[in-house]
Amino acid sequence: MVFTPVKDGNLPDFQELYIEFFRELRGKQGWRPDEEESYRKEAETYFKRGDIIFLAYVKEPAGFIRLSSREGCYWVEEIYVRPEFRGLGIGRALVERAEEEVGKHDDSLYLFVLPQDKDAVAFWKRLGYDTINTIELVKNLKPTPRDSGFHTVELLGERFRIFRWKGEEFTEKEKRFMELLDEFYKKGGTKEEFLMLVNRALEGWLD
Repeated sequence: MVFTPVKDGNLPDFQELYIEFFRELRGKQGWRPDEEESYRKEAETYFKRGDIIFLAYVKEPAGFIRLSSREGCYWVEEIYVRPEFRGLGIGRALVERAEEEVGKHDDSLYLFVLPQDKDAVAFWKRLGYDTINTIELVKNLKPTPRDSGFHTVELLGERFRIFRWKGEEFTEKEKRFMELLDEFYKKGGTKEEFLMLVNRALEGWLD
C-alpha cells in the first residue's frame, strides 16, 4: 500500500477516482450524476489551486482524500475507496496521512457529513471526530419536488428535515421514530411539548 500526493503524472488517476466517487454518491442519493467531463475538470481545478490530495495505491489506484483550506481552517472535502479495496484500512490510512499533513499547519481538521450517510458518520466517529455546530437551512421560494422527499428529525425539540436517499439504511426503530416525529409536528406539536415528553420518559427510565 502506497500513499502519494497528486502530481501532474498521476492527475488522471485522481480524476477517475473523483468521477467514481460522485457516481456512487449520486447513486445513493437517487440523483443523476453530472457529465464525467465536468467532474474531470473540477478535479483538475482543485489540483491546480493547490488542494491537499493524496492517492492510495494497491498496485493500482485504490482511493483518495482531498482537503481544502478556507478562512484559515482545513476541511476534508471528499474521501473515497474503491469497493474492491474496502475493509483493508485504506480509508483510515488516508485520513491519518491527511491529519499528519494538516498537523504541520493547524491543530484541527473539519468536515461535513450528510446525516443520511450513516456509514460515513460511523467511520468518522471511529476515528475520533465529533459533531459540532452546523445546521443547513433552506427556504423554497416556489414549490419544489424536494418537498415530499424528506425525513423528519429533531435537535433539542426543533424540527429538521433530511433528504430521503435511495440507498439509506435506517433501522426499523429509527424509521418509526421519524414517522412519529413527522406525525407529532403535523398535528401541531410544539418544541416545548416534545421536550416535556422526552424529559418525562428519560426521568422515568433513570428512576
